[in-house]
Amino acid sequence: MATALDVLPLAEVKLFVSVDFDDYDVQLTRQINAAVSYVEKYTNVMLYSRIKDYTITGCSLEVYDYPFGLVGATIPKSRQNILSTTVYGSPGDTFQALVGYLTVDEVPSELIEACYKIVLYLFENRDIYTAGLPWDIQMLMNPFVRSATI
Repeated sequence: MATALDVLPLAEVKLFVSVDFDDYDVQLTRQINAAVSYVEKYTNVMLYSRIKDYTITGCSLEVYDYPFGLVGATIPKSRQNILSTTVYGSPGDTFQALVGYLTVDEVPSELIEACYKIVLYLFENRDIYTAGLPWDIQMLMNPFVRSATI
């Protein structure tokens, strides 16, 4: 099973933040997980592959997660457009999908860079509690945002 550490290996992050000892490994691992999670939530682009469960609440469900592929023996009817996948069914129907990139090489480099910058920002500002995310990180992610509210 892939994890955020497959996207941002701890050893590479330590080089990026200029740490050459193990004292911060737990903190950096936590910040790697937070950075990858933030980028995924902000963009709806899943940076590593995993199986995700979904439940249809009406007659269809709009799924913004990308990359997206239905899995299972009973694959529901679906339709994809540039921003989302619509999966059709009855209320309460559940299905599984394989979401995320299969290899790190497929992940857009801008999103990987955003993750590294978020980790660095969190690491350098770990004692600041009212800071916002720098605009350059948002600019790296904005072209990849998958939402109906663009």
